[in-house]
This record gives sequence, structure tokens and C-alpha cells, in this order.
Amino acid sequence: MNSVPSNQTFFADFSSLSDLKTKAQKDPDAALKDVAQQFESIFINMMLKNMRSTNETIGAGLFSSAQTKQYQEMMDSQMSQSMANSGGIGLSEALIRQYQTQQSQVSSPEAKERGDTDFLNQVAKQDLVRIQALAQRASVEFIQAAQQEAAQQTTQNTSETGGISVPSALSVVFESPDEFVESLWPHAQQAAEKLGVNPKAILAQAALETGWGKYPIAKEDGAASFNLFGIKADNRWTGDRAVVNTLEFRDGVAKREKAAFRAYDSFGQSFNDYANFLSSSERYKDALKSGDDASMFAASLQKGGYATDPKYSEKIDSILSSQWFQGL
Repeated sequence: MNSVPSNQTFFADFSSLSDLKTKAQKDPDAALKDVAQQFESIFINMMLKNMRSTNETIGAGLFSSAQTKQYQEMMDSQMSQSMANSGGIGLSEALIRQYQTQQSQVSSPEAKERGDTDFLNQVAKQDLVRIQALAQRASVEFIQAAQQEAAQQTTQNTSETGGISVPSALSVVFESPDEFVESLWPHAQQAAEKLGVNPKAILAQAALETGWGKYPIAKEDGAASFNLFGIKADNRWTGDRAVVNTLEFRDGVAKREKAAFRAYDSFGQSFNDYANFLSSSERYKDALKSGDDASMFAASLQKGGYATDPKYSEKIDSILSSQWFQGL
């Protein structure tokens, strides 16, 4: 599977901007479409931020932190890019039509005869007014559509190929830690039995990696990856992948990077692959000797280099001591 195409990357990436300039010289129409889609993607992302800021329940609880907000921002960014490149809310098409109209006005005899910038400034002001009006209208329509979409995405989506039913990422989001624990506890027990470790440790790690299932890794088309443990798709992996933005710690500094993660067909497959992943690696042999000591398991995972977060095991311990794990 190829990495995310350049037209799905914000043009704050200078290499993408350079590619766009080259593309504009060779194919102006295609470059115009890319720019319009990026504008729409940014616009959608801004609306998502505004919508989330009005919802006081998002981010509440154990995962209410600056780091959680960073993960949420990355998820929103990925979602807005996917939406814009899948038709979006019609803003990019409107921008393209408006630009083409402007170009015809600029090349008109009136513009050439006047030989000054007054006419061009007038056109630019008219464009700005139209775009602002469109943005205001689109914002209202988008919020209404998003509410309807959220309700529809509680059921499985149907793919365009062969009518295969494919669950979306939002359709497998857990509403609460209680639901997360209740649904995945049996899978954690099965994986723990294979590994000979405490199932609480496995479930707590899954909770940390996904924010209690609220922030799952999604594929580029919005389909669910069912990846609960953040296992990346290196050259050993031959299955499906999900390429997303991720937060990595390099020398203690958090940096955003793009990475490919393993994708599965179910949560059960995710737990099975996790068990195989740990048992087949020498790096985690100490973790598999932890027995019923969940805290030792977490510390050994971090020591083995499972994650780049320097506080990875501490966060797992915090989840283990939370109210949702007391009754297990």
C-alpha cells in the first residue's frame, strides 16, 4: 500500500508545496483542484475544532490532557483531509468555479484596456464576499450534516466494491470506558492466556493506545483498522495498512510523523496479532515473564522499546488504578 498521496498533505509541508508548484507548471487545472481541496480540508478542520470546543464532554476524564488534544487534532486533520478528497461539502468545487470566472474577467478587454489594478482589486473583493458567504452557509450545513452522519455511522458502511459491508472508524468508537472494558475484556483474557500475563495489563495498554476506544486508527478511506495496540506495519507485515499522522517522541521531544499501522478485520484479530507480536520478539521476553504483575509488564514493555513516550508505563499504571479496572 502506498503512502498518503501528496495532495492529502497540508501545504505547510514544503516538499508538497514544491511538488504543487511543479504540477502547476505542467497541469494548472490539476494543481487548481489540489489547492481547492486543501482549502476545503483546512476549512473543515476549523469547523471540527469549533464543534469540539462547544462540546464539554469531549476529552473529559482520565484522558483530558494536552497530549490527548494533540491526538484528537491529528484525527480531525486526517478526517478533514479524507472528507475533502472524497467530495467534501462542495466548497472546493465552488472555489474552482469562482477562480475560473475570475480568470475570464481578468483576461477580458476591460481589464486589459484599463491597465491598472483597480479592476483586479474589485474582482478580489467580490470573490472574498462570495467566499465568506459560502463559508458561513457551509458551516451551518456542515454541522447539520455532521450530526446526521454521526447517527448514520453507528451502522456499517457499504463499500463501493462488491457491496462488502465495511465498518467505519466512527462506528467502532466506544461511548465510555465501561463499554470499552465490557466489550474487550474477553479478548484481553484470551490474549493473556496465550502470553501468560495479567489480562488487565493488556486491556489497560489498549485503553492508553486508543483513549478508551474514542480515538481509533482509521484507514485513508475512513474505514476502521481495529488496531488497538498501535502496532506499525513494517516490512514483516503483508496485510492491510492504515497510514496516518502520529505523535512520536524523539530525544524527549514530541514530533508529528506519518506512519503505517497494521489493519485488521476485527478486534479479535488485533488481540491475536498483538499476542503473536510480543511472543515472537526477543525485546519483550522480560514482559512475558511478569506473570500476574501488570505494572512490571508495562515497565518491561517500555524498557523493550514498545513506545517512544517516556511516560508510557506510568500512564498504563494510571489506567490500571482507575475505577473501571477495580471490578475486574
